[in-house]
Amino acid sequence: MNARSAAQTGFPVMLFIGVLLVATNLRAPFTGVAPLMSDIQQALQVTSSTAGLLITLPLIIFMLVSPLVPRLSRRLGMERTMLLSLIVIALGIGVRSLGGLAPLFGGTVLIGAGIAAGNVLLPGVVKLRFPNHIALLTSAYVLAMGVMAAAWSALVIPLSAVDGWGGWQFSLMAMIIMPVVSALLWLKQIPRKKQQAPEQGRSQGAGPIFKALLTWQICGFFGCNAFLYYAVVSWLPGIVSESGFSASQAGSIHGVMQLASALPGFIIVPAMARFDDQRGISLTMTCVNLAGFIGIMLAPSLAYVWAALLGFGIGANFILALSFIGLRTRDSDQAASMSSAAQTTGYCVAAAGPFLLGAIYDYTGGWSWALGLCVVISLAQALLGTRVGRNVLLPELRPAGTQEVAPSSSGTADT
Repeated sequence: MNARSAAQTGFPVMLFIGVLLVATNLRAPFTGVAPLMSDIQQALQVTSSTAGLLITLPLIIFMLVSPLVPRLSRRLGMERTMLLSLIVIALGIGVRSLGGLAPLFGGTVLIGAGIAAGNVLLPGVVKLRFPNHIALLTSAYVLAMGVMAAAWSALVIPLSAVDGWGGWQFSLMAMIIMPVVSALLWLKQIPRKKQQAPEQGRSQGAGPIFKALLTWQICGFFGCNAFLYYAVVSWLPGIVSESGFSASQAGSIHGVMQLASALPGFIIVPAMARFDDQRGISLTMTCVNLAGFIGIMLAPSLAYVWAALLGFGIGANFILALSFIGLRTRDSDQAASMSSAAQTTGYCVAAAGPFLLGAIYDYTGGWSWALGLCVVISLAQALLGTRVGRNVLLPELRPAGTQEVAPSSSGTADT
């Protein structure tokens, strides 16, 4: 990536569009599987916990691949690494759609690897090229992620019902259009010659990053939010189906949750501009998703309302979690290391969500205990939000220094 910042070159519109297109591939290719879970279970004769691995497996891959991405990016260049991630996502979608359990999981592994690279790289791109608009740009690409995920959640069931087109396999294959189009347009961002990152910008690594307590708090906050999101996105259709909703309605409810998760940026961005820190915003949004969990337990007939609350609250904290990567770091290199650290440890926690909720359901025969676990995780996130929401920066992370330093006025986010 060109080392010149947006402040020096003006607002790079084509890069902005490219970032949004990349973001459309970082959620939908595997969250769009959830409405098809029942069809896949029936076709392949697998249990709920096994089917839950279709969402858990990419999270495990995120955890394994994320630490490798900064090094790969320095070797290939950020633009080329991003292009490679889109190609891998497209290949994974193709393999996953071949049919059978082995291609299904093999393609899911490839999709997870490609998405992991994009997840790690985007916060670094925002920090480097849009340093004065971190919350705004983060909200914009989260909006793109959510809108595309919502669209596929609503489309996969109708596509699978088209006669003569292969059922759920055709629905999954149709998603390949996203990474193909995105990769073709991202080619404009590839420099003719590979640009070397300046040596002085490589001072941060995963090891030094973990010396700071703030890093662990950000990782915990990110992990709690990812646990909740992927647990809900995996099993919400199954939960509401047991309350009497049809498969088509369950897909629509799933889409409402996905769309609602993309909308908080319209509130978060101006709110972050008004307050000195984000503790109050995080606590408020956690209360919103808590209301969603409690509501769906007590009054499941209002699932559309609870899905919207779940999506909005979890989506808002996801924007905050990504924004903290930029807001709490000093430069783009530290942001890339923090992004890798947060996503490696965070997705380690998140990976347990879909599998654990499926296993609890198999054991208890209902969703009450599984939803109760989500309430506990939400409370833990609220506590962590009071720490990561403080207006502080990571230290320089030299061997002798681990003390948090309050930023100057120029160190706060300009939304």
